[in-house]
Amino acid sequence: MTERAVASPRAELDDAQIHRIIGGLAVAMFLAALDQTLVAVALLSIGRDLGDLDLMPWVIAAYLVAATISAPIFGKLSDLHGRWPMLAVALATGIGASLICALSPSMPMLIAARILQGIGGGSVIALVQTVVADVAPGARRGRYQGWFSGVYAAASVMGPVLGGLIAEHIGWRGIFLINLPTGVIAFVLARRALAGLPRTARKRPIDYAGAVLLAGGLSTLMIALTRLGQGVSWIAPSTLVLAAAGVLLLVLCAWREHHAPEPLLPPVLFTDPVLVRCYSLFGLAFFTLMGLSVLLPLWMQSASGLGLDRIAILLLPFTLSSPLAAFLAGRRISRGGRMRTQRLAGSWVTAAGLAVLTIATPDALVWFVLGTVVCGLGMGMVMPATLMTVQSRVSADRMGIATASAGLFRSLGGALGVALLSAVLFGLAADDGPDRAGGAAALRAALTSGGDASALQPAFQLTFVVATAVSLIALLIAWTIPAQDGRPEG
Repeated sequence: MTERAVASPRAELDDAQIHRIIGGLAVAMFLAALDQTLVAVALLSIGRDLGDLDLMPWVIAAYLVAATISAPIFGKLSDLHGRWPMLAVALATGIGASLICALSPSMPMLIAARILQGIGGGSVIALVQTVVADVAPGARRGRYQGWFSGVYAAASVMGPVLGGLIAEHIGWRGIFLINLPTGVIAFVLARRALAGLPRTARKRPIDYAGAVLLAGGLSTLMIALTRLGQGVSWIAPSTLVLAAAGVLLLVLCAWREHHAPEPLLPPVLFTDPVLVRCYSLFGLAFFTLMGLSVLLPLWMQSASGLGLDRIAILLLPFTLSSPLAAFLAGRRISRGGRMRTQRLAGSWVTAAGLAVLTIATPDALVWFVLGTVVCGLGMGMVMPATLMTVQSRVSADRMGIATASAGLFRSLGGALGVALLSAVLFGLAADDGPDRAGGAAALRAALTSGGDASALQPAFQLTFVVATAVSLIALLIAWTIPAQDGRPEG
């Protein structure tokens, strides 16, 4: 099967309307993606202030789990009821949740608010990319998707930078308060941008049973995985029960989707081996991206003892390299470049960057900067080509759910990256071998200036080795995706 264009509302829009839509949605995409990692550098400050360091990983994991679940649901609802109504709900949910986050007096309340924020943010990201596919001419779709992949990547890696600066000078609550005015601006701009977009609403039933099973299965499984990141053993009875329950619910969801008249996740999406490989590549790419977004600030705080201001400065090259690569990759594809070439080159470059990070030390930060820049360039190259492949292989009425499913695997991979790389780090940091609780205690002691920070350096380096191994798996998957035309036909 070759990549092909699909019918869409873009035939009714002129260039000025398309540019207005693209500009308005870019702001919404940036803010939603920013919220994923904005708190990464401030986790220690949040844990100290709210008196609960053990639940620190949940501040990010809760957002990712909620985004994982909401993306396909809102994508399906947008296919049924139109893009703007669902985007408005998603934006409003994110704005309201940000206020609750800022006012949270305890860690459990903050985590609950982050779940709401994840529902809004994950849905916004999926819907924005769907609208771009709706309105962009085939010949220019690569350029626009490159822009938005760059916006997403920039926001994801800028999160720790901006979060660190805000937490240092204003306080961690300012991280969430800043979303209120910017969120309202994004809402207004998106509303104006989509005012003339034709509605594609159709009266079809929604698979609520599938939605409940999907939400329950993913939530339960992700809770089990994020518990590993807290230092809980993978053979603990509670972890095994949660994992088994999550798998069972997902199996029931798969059975339901095969029998539902209007499935939430059409099984046909997963019968195309190219789509399955693209979704897997998305998951592994964001496994690395989100894992690094959390681990890099922790490494600099614990192993090198740097302040938040300097951490923010050292992360700037990572922030800039990924969107630049995504922009250039999108332009290259629009001008006839091959998607396979972009995917393979990006996968190779990402693996090389992670390999460089394995030799970085606090005394040789040049290797750290070089490794993060190379990683950013690689991930920026992979994203637009992979998303365009997904979108060009489905019909117009499944564009929303296909794009949202890519978001599902992206968020799922990110949550896995945070949970599993944290679990590896805690295990390696433990004084008595594989005791993850000991590793978590050692890390907390170093982060609170009560332990030997230099002793954690080998643990971080070996964790980067694990991330490198995951990137090599992504490279193998990218290699199996067949060559495509490179220039979608409009």
